[in-house]
Amino acid sequence: MDPETFRTRTTRHPGPDGKPLLRFTHDYPDPPERVWRAITDSGEHSSWFGFRVDVEPVEGGKVTVTFSPEMVVRARVVEVDEPRRFVYAGEGDAYRWLLSPQGDGCRLVLENEVGDPGHLPQSAAGFHLALDKMGELLDREAGRPAPHGGQPSFDDLVKYYSELPEQPS
Repeated sequence: MDPETFRTRTTRHPGPDGKPLLRFTHDYPDPPERVWRAITDSGEHSSWFGFRVDVEPVEGGKVTVTFSPEMVVRARVVEVDEPRRFVYAGEGDAYRWLLSPQGDGCRLVLENEVGDPGHLPQSAAGFHLALDKMGELLDREAGRPAPHGGQPSFDDLVKYYSELPEQPS
C-alpha cells in the first residue's frame, strides 16, 4: 500500500471543541454540478457509499444513513449552497462537503468533525473507500477507463489511519 498512489488524500487536524477533523480531498474529472448530484441524490449517494443514505438537500432537511436495522445515524442539514457547499450535522459528527471547479473537473473537500475519536481510523478508511468508489462510478458513467492499481483493503486503511498524525489547521 503506497499512500502516494491514493486518489483520496486524507489529513487530520484539530477541530472545534477539541474534536478531531478529517479532511478528505479528491479531484474528479466531472463538473461540480455532477459531483453535487452524486452527493445529494439519495440513490446515487447510496450506490457509492455502500449503505442506504436518504438525503433531503434543503436547509433543515434530514440525512439518514442506515448501516443496519440496529444502526441508523441521523443528521440535520445546516447549509446548502448548490453546487458549492453542503453541510449537515448530527450525533456528534459534522460533515462539510465543499466543491470547487478545477479546470473541467471538480475538487471535493470533505471535512468530517469526528464525534468519537476512537472511531477515527474506521471513519477515515470508510470515507476513503467511498470517495474512491464515487470516482469509479462517475468514470464508468462517463465511459472513462478504470484507474490502474488495486484498492487498499478496509483493514489496511484502518491500520494506516490509526497512525495518521495531526497537522496544523
